Amino acid sequence: MTEQNRADGAAPLRQLAVGACVFGALVLLGALLGLVWWQFAPRAEGTALGDGQVFTGTTEDVFAGEGYFVVMTALAGLATGYAAYMVQFPLARRRLQDLRLAVLVAGFLGAVAGALLTWRVGVALDGGVHAAVGAAESGATVVTGLHLDATAFLVAWPFVFVLQYGLLDAVSIVRRDLPGVPPPPPAPPEGAAEGAVGQEGGDRTPRDGGLPPAPPARGAPVAVEHDPSGPEGTGR
Repeated sequence: MTEQNRADGAAPLRQLAVGACVFGALVLLGALLGLVWWQFAPRAEGTALGDGQVFTGTTEDVFAGEGYFVVMTALAGLATGYAAYMVQFPLARRRLQDLRLAVLVAGFLGAVAGALLTWRVGVALDGGVHAAVGAAESGATVVTGLHLDATAFLVAWPFVFVLQYGLLDAVSIVRRDLPGVPPPPPAPPEGAAEGAVGQEGGDRTPRDGGLPPAPPARGAPVAVEHDPSGPEGTGR
């Protein structure tokens, strides 16, 4: 009983530990993606208007930086959703503990934090470019720094993460191979189940269909039961 209580008390701690590891991994990945975004995203050229304002026109470089951001974070959601489910699968089977919900919640929060961190790290690394744009005189040609005007793109990572994670869980449900969930006990054979029901209900029906025994044929000797109370019984 004591060992069982210890196991029950350690289950939430194990879920918390696994969730914290998943959250930390996604936050770290978000910081690294911010560096990658800053390194490879193109910058647009424009004309300074003063007070930090820049006219860039409608060239494709204006939207390329945000396009890089949404593609990178969406791919991160796809990869991390797959990796998180595959990692918790053997962990759940090792101690027969369902970790799906804990990893899903931690992964969603980590994806939100990772997307925010990717945005802020990339913009912060371009701080020198933003300062140069703010100090440029009106009419000067400048190169703009990274920015994210469409903040709705921040949902790409957590959305794709949940979608990928849910798809893998649906496959496990269809295959009846849920991690950490014990399989249902096999059903007994049909004949054994019927025999058990008849025995519990006090059924004494013979196996020959319940027909009465056939009467003896004519002329055949009939066995007479010995009466122990007769003369022979009293003579003992």
